[in-house]
Amino acid sequence: MDDKHLQDQLDFIRLISHDATASFTKMEDFPRAIECLSEILNASFVMLTTVFKDEHNLEYQFKSHLYATGKPNNSDKHLFVKYRFSDCPPQLEDWLQNDIEQVMDKQYVLSCLLPDHLTNIFRGDSEQIFVIPFVSQGDIVGLLSYVAPKTAQFKETFSSAYYVLKSILGGSYRLSKAEIQLQTYQTVLDLMPQRVFWKNRDSMYLGCNEAFSKDASLPNPASIIGVTDHDIFPEQAELYRSDDAVTMSTREHLLCSEEPQTHKNGKTIWLRTSKRPIVTDENVVVGLVGTYDDITQLKTIQHELGVAKNELEQRVKDRTTELTESHKKLEVVIEELKATQDHLVETEKMAALGNLVAGVAHEINTPLGIAVTGASHLGVLAKELKQNVLGGNLSKKVFTSNCDEIEMSSDLILRNLERAADLVRNFKMIAVDQSSDKPENVVLSSYLHNIVAAQAPNAEEKNIKIILTGDENLSVSVYPVTTAQIISSLIENAFIHGFEGIEVGQIKIGYKLLKDTLEFTVEDNGRGIDETLQTKIFEPFYSTSVNHNKGSGLGLSIVYNLVTQKLNGQVVCRSKHDEYCRFIVTMPLLSVDNIENKNKQQDNG
Repeated sequence: MDDKHLQDQLDFIRLISHDATASFTKMEDFPRAIECLSEILNASFVMLTTVFKDEHNLEYQFKSHLYATGKPNNSDKHLFVKYRFSDCPPQLEDWLQNDIEQVMDKQYVLSCLLPDHLTNIFRGDSEQIFVIPFVSQGDIVGLLSYVAPKTAQFKETFSSAYYVLKSILGGSYRLSKAEIQLQTYQTVLDLMPQRVFWKNRDSMYLGCNEAFSKDASLPNPASIIGVTDHDIFPEQAELYRSDDAVTMSTREHLLCSEEPQTHKNGKTIWLRTSKRPIVTDENVVVGLVGTYDDITQLKTIQHELGVAKNELEQRVKDRTTELTESHKKLEVVIEELKATQDHLVETEKMAALGNLVAGVAHEINTPLGIAVTGASHLGVLAKELKQNVLGGNLSKKVFTSNCDEIEMSSDLILRNLERAADLVRNFKMIAVDQSSDKPENVVLSSYLHNIVAAQAPNAEEKNIKIILTGDENLSVSVYPVTTAQIISSLIENAFIHGFEGIEVGQIKIGYKLLKDTLEFTVEDNGRGIDETLQTKIFEPFYSTSVNHNKGSGLGLSIVYNLVTQKLNGQVVCRSKHDEYCRFIVTMPLLSVDNIENKNKQQDNG
């Protein structure tokens, strides 16, 4: 090797080694280095190709750089060819994956890397084509292709330049591979919505993802290197560094710690942070890695829920207080209404009793008047008889006639006094105070007959016939006064409301035993009640009468209360307009035990 070739080789090594990075082909000295290489090889054409197997994108990448005096245009000096693993020419793929230490078909390999109009460069009579592969750690990292005399053997003749170029190509390959791997990791991290960062032992940032760099108001993740929390989050710097120190000293993971973070724009967000120490294979803590989520919206919602909860609790408390006060006022109103109702019920009872007394008094006046007239007539007969005796004018005929009249008058007086006595007896039974009402065993037919007899004056006046039906021998225990008031009230209700505008009417009162209950029915053939009104007739002060001056509207309400509360029974109404109205009263039979218990309750009350 002469001095010129040695100097050219040294120049090539110096130029190609100036900046041996992954992008060394873009350095300023690279074109001059390729020119030196052509001079060393005495080659009319030189092409240096970097080969990269991109396993992430599943493709082979070939970047070729050409030098040939006067032949390629500027646009042809830098060529880029790539093949997907699935589309790579079969022979080229077989060579790349197997016997890459030598090139069996140089022309074929070059045809895969060059366009057609440049493949003629490699053809010549006195020159030979050389394709030299460079292999590093089992991977092909580059190709040197050139056209030169047969004596130009690069590897054997210029071994220093060969190994320097091989080292640079291998280093460039490994750097490119590492950069792609790091870029892939960084891309994955940047796609994560969570913030990711890592620090050294001094809590200095060594890296982060894009989401974290935005929180830190940095242009990109690479800007975080060498930065501390004092630079980006001064308000929480001591808090964060304290957490770092505890995590690295105790080697315990910090999980889901909620803490604030103030940005440079003054906005404060809330984080849920986790940190873990980074421990080497030698069991040395060299730093930590951390992640956090932005939970500002969650904290806002929690705060709003807390406020809403407190407001709701206060509203419930206020509402409870209002309801308590309203309840107390309502209790007072209910007591007042109850007292008023009791007063009205007593008034109604007294009014009903007054009407009954008036009717009975009217009826009693008739037999008493007849009895008085008969007694007066007896006086007249006695006076005439005495005068005839004293005057000696008493004949047998006159005496007999006077005796017949006296007998007739006596009979008339007796019958009318008995009728008056019956009326008084019936009235007495109905007018007894309910507070003294105790269960008694009665024969229902006789008992109901007395009740009906007390209503006879009104019935005759209104031209209404009352009919009793049932077993004449049935004997049961009942509350006589209460039951009498119920039956009387139902009869009075029919008198007042059932026969308005009707001249002749009929009321049927029936009774029968149904297993453990006693049933009464009071049915009239009057004008009836509409179905829509049948559920309201038991309400206080409700009346179906077209004449509002008739009745107080409390009669059926009193019946309902007596049946349901006093007798523990039920009362229902069945009616058809202009045909009939039927009230059905059912009450449980009173046993001996029930009677004794009720008597005790009444005595204690």
